[in-house]
Amino acid sequence: MLRQSVSSPVRSLFSAGPVSRGLFRSQQMRQNSTLNGLVARANAAVANVKKLADSGIYWSKVVAEVSKQVYLKESFAPPTLAQFRSTFNGFHGTVLPYFATPEAFISGVKSVTGATVFKFVGYSIQLFGAFSLGEIIGRRKIVGY
Repeated sequence: MLRQSVSSPVRSLFSAGPVSRGLFRSQQMRQNSTLNGLVARANAAVANVKKLADSGIYWSKVVAEVSKQVYLKESFAPPTLAQFRSTFNGFHGTVLPYFATPEAFISGVKSVTGATVFKFVGYSIQLFGAFSLGEIIGRRKIVGY
């Protein structure tokens, strides 16, 4: 009788079995629900990336087909060797001699006329205006320009 009233630590550990098993199960359930949430988020992210990739592939094919039709309709073609040479020689003959030596650059600057400066300023204003217009359209606001 005395033995029944005195409980040993081992007996108390085993007697608490269902409670400790319930605690373990609740921890396991929380881990499973967290894991299920992570898996669901990963699946949603993969689905979004797949949708985005499919959209990108579709629109790239549309752009390629439209470009092909424009290329054929406008009879575009790469420049011939003769066209390339004439353009390069024209650039080489008009612009590059001014940068060959410092003396050539100084003589080129001295030969600039008022009409040339006026054209340069006009083209610069047009270029700056086109750039600013593109920035305004891109930012969707006029403030700051």
